[in-house]
Amino acid sequence: MGLPSYLNSYLLYLLFCLLYVTTINSTKPLKEEAVLFGGNFPALYVIGDSLVDPGNNNYLLTLVRANFRPYGSNFEGGKATGRFSDGKTIADYIAIYYGLPLAPAYMGLSKREKNNLSTGINYASASCGIFADTGKQFGRCLSMSVQIDLLNKTIEKNLKKKFKTQSELSSHLGESLFMTAIGVNDYAFTYKKNATDANEFASKLLNEFLIQLERLYNLGARNFFVNNIKPLGCYPNIIAKTEPRGSCDESLNLAIDIFNGQLRESLSHMHHTLSNTSFLYSDYFNFMLGLRGPSSNQVSSNLLNTTSPCCPKVYNEGSTSTCLPFAKACKEPDLFIFFDPRHPTQIANFMYAISCFQERQVCHVVKN
Repeated sequence: MGLPSYLNSYLLYLLFCLLYVTTINSTKPLKEEAVLFGGNFPALYVIGDSLVDPGNNNYLLTLVRANFRPYGSNFEGGKATGRFSDGKTIADYIAIYYGLPLAPAYMGLSKREKNNLSTGINYASASCGIFADTGKQFGRCLSMSVQIDLLNKTIEKNLKKKFKTQSELSSHLGESLFMTAIGVNDYAFTYKKNATDANEFASKLLNEFLIQLERLYNLGARNFFVNNIKPLGCYPNIIAKTEPRGSCDESLNLAIDIFNGQLRESLSHMHHTLSNTSFLYSDYFNFMLGLRGPSSNQVSSNLLNTTSPCCPKVYNEGSTSTCLPFAKACKEPDLFIFFDPRHPTQIANFMYAISCFQERQVCHVVKN
């Protein structure tokens, strides 16, 4: 006689938790097998927004920060580093998978640290986006263009001191991994559903993104790990306003999916037109929809809370989209997909790493 279905689900969840506890803080690759996307990268350079910001906004005059509790409650030492989560981000797990140290926040590095560092830097900045003016209403942030300016500065002022010849520097950059995770804030703060043509907006945003991606190429980048844009329409800060309450904003998701589809096609084109390039396309959009459940407009049947944030513990579409300092959070972030109304928990980020690198359902090397 078989177990009841709910017990099977519970046992699967317990097994997952066992895997999670034994590997989530590991600094070793998640699985001993052929490494996805080749591996052997000497460094990881990150361009992005709050999904992967490790603390750059701590050093900027902005309202958008996460350098206070309860953020970081599950990070190493329980420290609020500026990550918009209770623990590690997807950029952290990418670094771990490829055997690299976590890429530190550029803004927090001293001149000496910048000169000595050759394993990567994270330039990501919360609230900013692909367009230059996105997110500026909250204070200063680093747009995609500015982040690449800082990368260029790193190359000119720091890496050229670390690598004595142009050949050595070119090899370092050409062998390193360049990750991007940016664009959702352009939809959150710039796109207007009832006044903006979704196709036109996607084309303009993609054109700017590709210009910046080609800038990275011209600086020496050859290996690109590109995340598409998340399904913002299913995030707690959005579904708190939908009718019926809790359902996804499908029109917003469809607008984002237009961009994502064009992005995937464009990466294939760039792979053929830019010599010696490799692209890995990360379908973060459908990964997060998968966590949501069998239908984006239904409450998930799994054992994780996929509609409410862990912090604030009671969320009623307040005036803030992040936790306030020392706000009351849930006791078990590992039972939630979202730590705050806009950002995932460490467990969700870990599940992404499993899906990307072990199951290989989310991340795909662009071949044609």
